[in-house]
Amino acid sequence: MSTNRIILDSAEVFMKGFQPTYKPLYPLFMGKAQAYSEEVGQVDFKRITAVGDIRTGHITPKDTSIKALSAMSKTKSYKKYFMANKYTQSNLQDKSGVEDVVGQVLDEANKFQDELFLLGEGTSESTMINNGLFWSDDPNYNYLSTPETLTDAEALHTSVMETVAVADEVAGKKAIIFYGTDCLPIFDSVYESAPVPFKTVLQQVIPGYELVKMPAAVTPASTNGWIIANLDQVKLHHSALPKLLAQGINDEDLYSWHNFLQASMMLECLVPNAIVRQIAST
Repeated sequence: MSTNRIILDSAEVFMKGFQPTYKPLYPLFMGKAQAYSEEVGQVDFKRITAVGDIRTGHITPKDTSIKALSAMSKTKSYKKYFMANKYTQSNLQDKSGVEDVVGQVLDEANKFQDELFLLGEGTSESTMINNGLFWSDDPNYNYLSTPETLTDAEALHTSVMETVAVADEVAGKKAIIFYGTDCLPIFDSVYESAPVPFKTVLQQVIPGYELVKMPAAVTPASTNGWIIANLDQVKLHHSALPKLLAQGINDEDLYSWHNFLQASMMLECLVPNAIVRQIAST
């Protein structure tokens, strides 16, 4: 006897087998992350900074005391909020496309998560809800506001190395994220002086860096440039990454249901120049 009853895996099983079509940027920053409970609210935490000259001085036999240091504490806030969706489908409809729809919702959720990660739902460094990778008012975020003019791979190489010199003042594993419809074609081009890919040469001169493209789907319009992020000197605060929270079947009302959840996030710069962003014009 045949049946038209839909069979659903658990949400955990589905997520393990999910093959996304959109590759998000935010997982690059998960190496040093802090997860919080799935409760709406605000998390306040302190950043301690040394004040004064922290270099040690010479101690002589006549010294009766050593130099004292002080520390300044500032409070930072991560605003936790959540986004939830539900998709339902009648059990009397064709069941073959249910998992495809769930996958499409998760792909769109990952794009939205990248937007939260980059922009904090803002349009400038002073309007976002939480500090992000692209917009941030974190005092340790270095926004190089003077545009670099780019014409070809040679010009891009020179400009990038100037930004690298700033970022290399801080030790740690780093990534350069290039973005913009004018900048990326140069990033993918070859040098005019020799038919060598720009990316190949750049990787050779800064071998400890990871070269990354910002997804076009989440790049703010009319922007070009690159961001150097020190992955060891930033902390990503998050509460719920995009996921299929639960799914099941309502036998009484003859439909399947699928619940999705994600939450805001904030990128904290732990030291000065942990993130350096350079804008460019062409």
